[in-house]
Amino acid sequence: MDNRQLIIYISEKLKRGYSFESIRDELLEYNWTMEKIESAYSFCKVSKKTNSLELFNGPIKRSQFIVFNLFSLFFTLALGFFVIQCNQTQIASADVSFVPASNIKQTKILLFGDMMLDRQVRAKINANGQEYPFENIKNFIAGNDIVVANAEGIFSSFDSKTLDVQNAPLEFTFDPLMLPVLKNLGFTLLGQANNHSLNFGEAGLAQSTTSITLAGLNYFGDPSNIDIHPYVQEINGEKIGFVAYNEFSYQGLDNVISTIKNLRSQVSFLIVYPHWGVEYSPTSTPAQQTVAHKFIDAGADVVVGMHPHVIEPIEIYNGKPIFYSIGNFIFDQNSTGPTSQGLAVKILLDKNSADYQLFPFSILHEQASLMNATNSQMILNSLSKSATANDDVKAEIASGTIKIAR
Repeated sequence: MDNRQLIIYISEKLKRGYSFESIRDELLEYNWTMEKIESAYSFCKVSKKTNSLELFNGPIKRSQFIVFNLFSLFFTLALGFFVIQCNQTQIASADVSFVPASNIKQTKILLFGDMMLDRQVRAKINANGQEYPFENIKNFIAGNDIVVANAEGIFSSFDSKTLDVQNAPLEFTFDPLMLPVLKNLGFTLLGQANNHSLNFGEAGLAQSTTSITLAGLNYFGDPSNIDIHPYVQEINGEKIGFVAYNEFSYQGLDNVISTIKNLRSQVSFLIVYPHWGVEYSPTSTPAQQTVAHKFIDAGADVVVGMHPHVIEPIEIYNGKPIFYSIGNFIFDQNSTGPTSQGLAVKILLDKNSADYQLFPFSILHEQASLMNATNSQMILNSLSKSATANDDVKAEIASGTIKIAR
């Protein structure tokens, strides 16, 4: 199936009542990239708005224009012919990078939770290659402007304390040679504010932040909440800010809130990444809720939490989403149950809105894979039921996309 056929396929599915989420999941299973799927879908939406969906069903015959000309004013005909010719040119293009009708470049931000590359994950990498944990999800990662994960440990030259060690300490270090691999996969930003970033002391953390930077990636956060180290990226006319918080330093919350307030006036969109909560708890704590509200009140547009290693509920507070925990990303707690499930959040930003697309995935044998449509819908339905939000937002969660006006 080529690119034009992809557009036709999506169009036909939409006309038959299939949701975009089910079409997307099916195509991802056949190794179509998210970028091409979304581009084709965007063009389908444009065509619907301009009533030109018939273009997907085959070429428009020249005789149709002649007949139309008999019943139309010359100006109307010329304008209509110009629009149709433009659309046909887009369909015939070799790639599917179509420009939305608004001509506003959309910014794509993909957010993951805890990524741990030591212990059994390191063993699988050593045995199967550096891309092994990401092989089933790398097409999904590609094509985004910003890709973020929390590095649940450090990148350093310290020997692993957990590789092939029974009852090993919970102290994690990752091979710095994984950093170029992450960059090539599309990752751009790694969080360092968590309860494992100081497993090898300040020297280990310094090695990690230096290695990340030298590899051409960026980092944000301080596990002690002292030097907050926010990160700002300017892209597509947006200034996207990131601030991290580590609850388990038991200090520095005021520093983080002050950083959010100061950064608010400097960015167009602000994401806060807290490491918090109770491990393996399916619900957020009152303390998480209180702090999350403070982050929103200080200026955060969205709060995306992690550390519990399971997915926790979603809340809409003052019109802003809070994901209390999006669970594991790459980890070795993946035999069965909630620790083998994670949630990727993809934010699509344009001038007037922020769409939060929700992608449940599973983790098996230290590999992340997007769930099939049935299992994905089960997770989305559960999140919809548990959400602190109105019925309209709950319906959006069940559909896989939360729409927030900016």
